[in-house]
Amino acid sequence: MMKRQKPFFLLFLSVSLLTGCQKEPSASSASLPQGSKDKTSENTSSPSVTKKEDLVAEHFSFDYYHESEQLNCAAGLALIHLSCNSLFSSLSLKWGDDNAPFEDYDSLYETDKLSADEYEYDFKDHALIPSNATKLWLLGYGKDGEILEKATKDRSEYKKQEKLLYEFQVISDEQISPKNPCFYRRSKKAFADIKENCPDTSLIAVNGDIVDEAKAENYDSFFDSYYESYSEEDRKKLALGLGNHEFIRQSENGYYQGRSEKELEKKYQDRLSLWETKTGNENPYFSMDLNGSTCLFLGTTKIPNLLGGNTRADCTLGEKQLSWRREKVTEADKRGKPIYIFSHGSLRDTVSGSLSNLNQTWYGYSEKEEKEIRDILSLSKNILFFSSHSHWCFESEQPYLVQDNVSFFNTAAVGYLWEGNGQGHSYKNLDYEHGGGQGLYLSIYENQIFVKGRQFEASDAQGKYWFSNYQTVIDLEK
Repeated sequence: MMKRQKPFFLLFLSVSLLTGCQKEPSASSASLPQGSKDKTSENTSSPSVTKKEDLVAEHFSFDYYHESEQLNCAAGLALIHLSCNSLFSSLSLKWGDDNAPFEDYDSLYETDKLSADEYEYDFKDHALIPSNATKLWLLGYGKDGEILEKATKDRSEYKKQEKLLYEFQVISDEQISPKNPCFYRRSKKAFADIKENCPDTSLIAVNGDIVDEAKAENYDSFFDSYYESYSEEDRKKLALGLGNHEFIRQSENGYYQGRSEKELEKKYQDRLSLWETKTGNENPYFSMDLNGSTCLFLGTTKIPNLLGGNTRADCTLGEKQLSWRREKVTEADKRGKPIYIFSHGSLRDTVSGSLSNLNQTWYGYSEKEEKEIRDILSLSKNILFFSSHSHWCFESEQPYLVQDNVSFFNTAAVGYLWEGNGQGHSYKNLDYEHGGGQGLYLSIYENQIFVKGRQFEASDAQGKYWFSNYQTVIDLEK
């Protein structure tokens, strides 16, 4: 996202801060230059809301400049003023309610480099104010990790309660394999987490690569991880898309150079048949209804091969599937409901893992088919396009891209995470055992959709939490 220009009155504040360890006035309209407007006092969205009294710290304060007319949206700038940087070891900006910061959310922003007097955090466009959040909390920590001071800003004036219609989740890339039992552990944890946080979920969409290799026992282990939390009767909650690992045997040359078309077709049909038998699907691509909305699951019609000389991610849709998809999108558009498209591979320059400016090549289609996909996406509005495969973590640059008619979402991975530029590297340079697992929760309301990133397992002490910087709100066009 392009960085916003700081307003003139913020520049005025920057040069007029106190630099000694003395008490700084609390942030208010009185602290702004004459003629400037304190945006925290505006109430354009919900005039009936009464702002709660904020906590004021002695040695720091912060202003919040709201820049969005979208309800339940946090887009704007938090500007932190520190009058005594020798007192604290670190600062943390977090969501919370009237009583305390949330323990099950990670920090929006944190720093232990306290050599300056001013710090800022720029909320992304379409950043969600979590449903249960009423305040931003700024915490100052001592060297032993104790909280020395707290300050808050009430955000309830920018919120509005919507009528919840239904909820569902999108996860991917469990890559179950006996070689890596930690993948099974995280798959089990992901399903247990969904059962705990959303017991009445309408759907758990698994966007491909549920196994690491195309072997029957791996599919059985995947379902075992599901049935640790759910019963056989709950099988209908699962929708299983097709990835590239459903066709892979690690003992083979996965690029299949020198193989005949007949041999490749046989491998494809054998492994597709195994996937269909184990998942109950009858076709590599399919559609389903979700509370009046349309779900479209895309799948390759040929065995994955090299794509641009890079990865085994190539998904070949073919003319028949593209025609089917065009028809389904056109038909769904008439219903006026959101359209959910599940694609194991991403489109170029949409989400992390596919960004050409970072030399990332974990996209999933030839340029020709990608152009046709984009043409089809232009036929409707309120399209949410979920892609996986790259394993790129939610901390990466551009994990989602919200646009007028279609928005793109990286689903990260359950089995293990990846990050970085180019071909990337393991999550925080850790091994598979500590590789982390992430996925998405969605809440659908009458006028908006909330997309919420979730950490199912992490190597830090917090373990699992809502990922604060992957909390997104989308307005539905009527």
